[in-house]
Amino acid sequence: MNRIHRVIWSKVSGTWCVVGELAKSRGTGKSLTQTRSHVTIAALTSLTGIMLSAPALANPSFINPDAVVLGTNANATGAKDVAIGTNAFSDTGSSPGTNPYNYGTVVGTGAIGLGGGNSVFGGGATASNGINNLPLRGTAIGASSNVSATYGTALGFGASADAAYATAIGTNSSTGGRANTVSFGSAANERQLTNVAAGSADTDAVNLSQLNSLSTTTSNGLTSLSTGLSTTNSSVTALSTSTSIGMTSLSTGLASLSTIIGTGANLSQITSNITSLSTGAASLSTTIKPLTDAAAAAAAKGASFTGTTLGAANADGTVQTRGATGTAVSNVAASACTNVSGVDATGAGLCAQATKDGATALGSNAQAMASNTTAVGFRALASQSGSVAIGNNAQATGDPTVAIGQNSLAAGNNAVALGAGAQATASNSVALGAGSVADQANTVSLGSAGSERRITNVAAGINPTDAVNMSQLNKVQDQLGEIKRIAYSGVAMSMAMSGAVTSALERGEGRVGVGIGSYQGYGALALQFRAKSSSGNNTWGLGVSTTGSTWGLSAGIDFKVW
Repeated sequence: MNRIHRVIWSKVSGTWCVVGELAKSRGTGKSLTQTRSHVTIAALTSLTGIMLSAPALANPSFINPDAVVLGTNANATGAKDVAIGTNAFSDTGSSPGTNPYNYGTVVGTGAIGLGGGNSVFGGGATASNGINNLPLRGTAIGASSNVSATYGTALGFGASADAAYATAIGTNSSTGGRANTVSFGSAANERQLTNVAAGSADTDAVNLSQLNSLSTTTSNGLTSLSTGLSTTNSSVTALSTSTSIGMTSLSTGLASLSTIIGTGANLSQITSNITSLSTGAASLSTTIKPLTDAAAAAAAKGASFTGTTLGAANADGTVQTRGATGTAVSNVAASACTNVSGVDATGAGLCAQATKDGATALGSNAQAMASNTTAVGFRALASQSGSVAIGNNAQATGDPTVAIGQNSLAAGNNAVALGAGAQATASNSVALGAGSVADQANTVSLGSAGSERRITNVAAGINPTDAVNMSQLNKVQDQLGEIKRIAYSGVAMSMAMSGAVTSALERGEGRVGVGIGSYQGYGALALQFRAKSSSGNNTWGLGVSTTGSTWGLSAGIDFKVW
């Protein structure tokens, strides 16, 4: 009797099928070998009797050899992970180790588990913390369910557990970002919890029966409380009488106090306090004057003012600065030297200039002088439309350019300078790294004359314009060395062959010549045999030469024409 234990390829259905032991496979024989290598898949197929299309068994995209993968484009990268379903993906990275609690299991079309210890079941279900080398240990069960926090649990279609140790139960339930909670619904979509036993411990939930019992007890207590309040009301009446007498005494005391104030007692002290207040107000007026001046200046230019903290301020409201150039310190009025006048322009910093639409100048003496320019840092300058200058004295003066780093300069059109002191002065040039200089058009510089840099971690070039790495260069050098060896050996063998001379031949005579040759360190030996026919009408010869590893052969014959 046949036992169902084989998996073969069916040309008719185009699938892998479970069949009896006497059935034979036709076509794609090599895939059967692959099937045998996936013992788990073959066993599963044998037990369930399912049919799998060829892509489900051929070349699964798993990385870790201990993983179990089943499904088109399924992928399991962690040790002993399980990924079942089309596009199922389990990635525990380096987190699993030998701890079985960190192994991932993902089942369902498009299901994803990122991080150690996840259990994900359902189409489109996900458990991910965005970092594959940290344990998440989330559980997501249900299509489109999602767990995004440590030890979260989401059970039901669209359920979401987005806080640590939180559990969402039911379709579209959400934990709402609250850790250590259990949710049975979501905001405005709550659910009743039924069949709840009466709580007994302090942390147990209570049911409606317990709540109704509490209501009855409270009602009886309120009746007794009402009786007690009647007695209390009588006591309050007595208290009111006593309070009235006390208020009469208080009124008399206030009249006495009014008489004292009317006679001018302590008036000098009051006057002194008012004088002190006036002096403080005058001082405050001096302090806020720079602010009012700045606000007025901004309003005059159609701008608004927001406060900026400035260093080296003077008592008279002016501020010390070294200006856009030079080292000398001068005093300026902040409101007068700052200019933010373009539409959608922004300026912050002493004497910052943002004079065109969309310009942004941040920092003392930062200058964004054209539309949509950005200058950030002390003395940063962006002078052409769209240019960006970031860093102390960074200069983006080309059209448009980018200069990032202290004293960086991008002067050529469309140039980029990245790094302290980097200079890109030619059109379309790029200077990368501190002190790099790009002074030739359409070039990228990684240093300067005498201060060059290596480029590391370069992949092998593929396209004609790709850079090549040392590995590729070494291969070319090896190939050139082989070509040179062959060429030099050939020259040496040719010289040896030409040296294997023989004297003129008589009729019916044969001679042998031996020659040697040497070229560029390569030597060769040659042996040549020549003979003439007895009639004297034909001469023929055969020669061989060798370097010991390379051989050459020559042959020839002549005919007498007349």
